[in-house]
Amino acid sequence: MLRCLLWRLLFELANLRRLFGAGDKTVEYLAFGANLSDAIMRERRIRPLASEYFTLRDHGLRFDHPAAYRGCAYASAEYAAGERVHGFLYTLYERDAARMDFYEVVPVIGRYRRTWVEQDGRRLFFYQSNRSTPGLCPTREYLGYIVDGLAQHPDVEPEYLAHMAATPTAEPGPIMPFYFRSEIYTEGRWLDRLRDRYTRLVTRVFLHGIYRLSLTEFLLRR
Repeated sequence: MLRCLLWRLLFELANLRRLFGAGDKTVEYLAFGANLSDAIMRERRIRPLASEYFTLRDHGLRFDHPAAYRGCAYASAEYAAGERVHGFLYTLYERDAARMDFYEVVPVIGRYRRTWVEQDGRRLFFYQSNRSTPGLCPTREYLGYIVDGLAQHPDVEPEYLAHMAATPTAEPGPIMPFYFRSEIYTEGRWLDRLRDRYTRLVTRVFLHGIYRLSLTEFLLRR
C-alpha cells in the first residue's frame, strides 16, 4: 500500500509540473495500445504536438502484459525479427511524457518500463511489459480502443486493421493477487493465503481509488 501512496504523491507532483512548469523539450513516443484512442488521450489531458502513423520494425505486438483480472492482458511489444508493430508516433512535451509514465504505472510500481529504440535516425520510446505472461487476451473494451484508434488514420493498412479486429478477447475474471509482484506464494499455506487476500484488497483499492482520484488532475481538466 505504501508504494501505491508514493506513486500517487509523485503523480500529483508530475501534474503540478505540467500545470505550472515551463520548457519546450520534446520526446517521441510510439503508442500501440489504448493510447491510440483520441478519447483516452483527451481523458489523460495529453495533447501530442504531432502525430503520424508509424511501424516499428523487428518487433511484434503481444498481449502479454497481465491486467489485474484473470485471463486479461494489455499490449506490449517484444523483439521479433521480421515483424512490425503498427501505431502512432506522438511528439510529446517531456512533462506530458512523464505524466504518461504514471498512467502506465512505470514509476515506483514498475509494471511497464520505457524501452528506447532508434529507427531511421529517430529515437523513440514505447512501453514494454516487465511481466510478460503468455496465454492472455485483451478485453473487448481494450481491443476496441486499439481498433477504433487505428481506423481513424487513413494510412493504416486494411489487412492489419482486419487482423487486429479479429484478435480473440477475454471477459475479465476475478482480481488476481499478482498485480504488484511477480512471485507466486506457496499454495495452501495460511500465511500465503492471507497475503493473497491482502494483495487483492490493495489492488482493488489502487484500481478503483488511488489510480483514479486526483486533485491536481481535476485542476488540469478545468
